[in-house]
Amino acid sequence: MSDRYIGRQPIINAKAKIAAYDLLYRETGHNDDNGLTAAVISNLLISMETILGKHIGFIRVNTEFLHYDVIDLLLQEKVVYSLFADALIDEDVADRMRFLRDQGYRFALNDCVFTEKSADRFALILPSLSYIKIDVTQSDLPLVGRNISMFHEVGIEVIGTKIETHDVYELCRSMGFDYYQGYFISEPNIIKNTSFSPEQEGIFRLWNLLQGESEMPELVEAFQSNHAISLKLLRFINSAAFSLRNPVSSIEQVLTLMGRDPISRWIMLMMFSEQGSSEKRVPLLLMVVHRTELMSALVQVINPKATKKDISMAYFAGMLSLIHLLFHMSQRDVLSKLNISYEIEQAVLEGEGFLGEMLDLVRSIEMFDTEAIETYLQTLGLKYAIIEPIITQVMEKVNTFEKAMEE
Repeated sequence: MSDRYIGRQPIINAKAKIAAYDLLYRETGHNDDNGLTAAVISNLLISMETILGKHIGFIRVNTEFLHYDVIDLLLQEKVVYSLFADALIDEDVADRMRFLRDQGYRFALNDCVFTEKSADRFALILPSLSYIKIDVTQSDLPLVGRNISMFHEVGIEVIGTKIETHDVYELCRSMGFDYYQGYFISEPNIIKNTSFSPEQEGIFRLWNLLQGESEMPELVEAFQSNHAISLKLLRFINSAAFSLRNPVSSIEQVLTLMGRDPISRWIMLMMFSEQGSSEKRVPLLLMVVHRTELMSALVQVINPKATKKDISMAYFAGMLSLIHLLFHMSQRDVLSKLNISYEIEQAVLEGEGFLGEMLDLVRSIEMFDTEAIETYLQTLGLKYAIIEPIITQVMEKVNTFEKAMEE
């Protein structure tokens, strides 16, 4: 029996907000593109909101799929059918796409290597496209730049794909691309000699106190000396999320009710949510939620005897593996400010130990590296079917969190 893998990669707009998801699908021992697409559609019909949330999804198809009735099954406003760039383009395909476009369907050209030669080949279907996804690693970018205004004039929005670095991202932005996709989102934009602000230093100090052996009076005094964080913490615990019968009015009450680990998580999540502009922090914050939720859930599957401490360490390993992205510094420089265990430090910096292996698995899930996922699960004697529902549940949690941020 084959395993079916489905994943998603965010596509962000010029303001660094998530605009769509590129749906990634793979089935072990199955390479038929139409079969893969039908399976994606089957999954989407069951769990459209779970996988896509409020966003649209790009589904990769070949030209044969355009003639299948299954194309009618998904809501037109939720999907874009993305045609493989190596597809054979002829008058029959162009006519079919024009007909479907007039019915309200939207199309993209997937990972197009844009050159003088390919520009001529795709001319037939340009009038039917809503998007063109440009592979920035192989395309003639000066030629793309000269054609962007033409794309916009005919109603085509331009998506840069396979963007690996912030330099390439900035180049694409300057050229007028509309959307951006690639692993640059999870790569640090390191600027040398950057220092922490006093507010950040204060948050680090509070976190370190919570992780240590500090007594309640010392914790209360530390929080009360940081008025901004104390007010936010009181507002948070008195929010509808807790539905408390009586409002909490003191920091000591908060510390007693929540406990050290939940407050530690809240402090770090608050740092992610407030660092930088409200627009640019969203993809990173959602990545943090995704990674920490996956780490916390998967550790309980892989180690059924996991304790609360094990789950907490997995959570913080996931969070701290991304914290350097906030500060334009190396991981080592940021982690040197934090009172973390040797096990978490080795996991984050060196990929060592059980937590290091867990981080590798979660990164493989994020990057849709199905071979690495299979290899790791085989060493544990586990089937993908065991972790598949966890991955889907975490997608839903990320969608819920994103919605809550906007309320």
